[in-house]
Amino acid sequence: MFHVKHPEAIDRFLDAARAVGLSPSDEQATLLMVAAERLSVIAAGSGISGYEHPDTVLDRGMAPALPYFAFPELPADGSLADLGAGTGALGATIAILAKNLHVDLADRAQRAYTACEMLVRRLALPNLRAVLLDAADGTRQRRYDAVVLRAVAPAVDALALAAGITRPGGFIAALHRADDRGFRIVQVPLELIGSRETAVSGLVMSAYRRQS
Repeated sequence: MFHVKHPEAIDRFLDAARAVGLSPSDEQATLLMVAAERLSVIAAGSGISGYEHPDTVLDRGMAPALPYFAFPELPADGSLADLGAGTGALGATIAILAKNLHVDLADRAQRAYTACEMLVRRLALPNLRAVLLDAADGTRQRRYDAVVLRAVAPAVDALALAAGITRPGGFIAALHRADDRGFRIVQVPLELIGSRETAVSGLVMSAYRRQS
């Protein structure tokens, strides 16, 4: 059962999803609620995230993924990595809403990998998996069509890590503070596409194209 103090949480999420052009099905809405419940349990047990109630998970952990779908350039199929996934909230949200995207919840920390595995097992989605990945290790890295990230490292380092696992012509979507100018100062091989606000005040998503 999905326990909420404020049942409006899932309604807010679904309204925000429709605002970026999505039409979540009843099945997807149920999966989103299951994910929020499981993520709150994982947060309480692991300490990786401070979002220990499903309402908060939906509002602050999952809803920030929605601007991904507001960028027409960002792929709705192919492969995507949630880099530095933590508990996996961003990547799982995208996997639920875009069944043709094969999403890896990627983190180099064993504790985060274990948390992501717990979420993957609970959701049982064919397009979602957990992987141990150190993006700083450039040997034998898989290249993704898209990478999403949140609070992985300072801007220059975070974008460099993401670019290292993004195929030429692929895309990066980075969540960051609106006043962090580091994400506006972009160097080759990245091209800034634009930025959009998220449901969290002061948090934006900036999208980039990795040039060949």
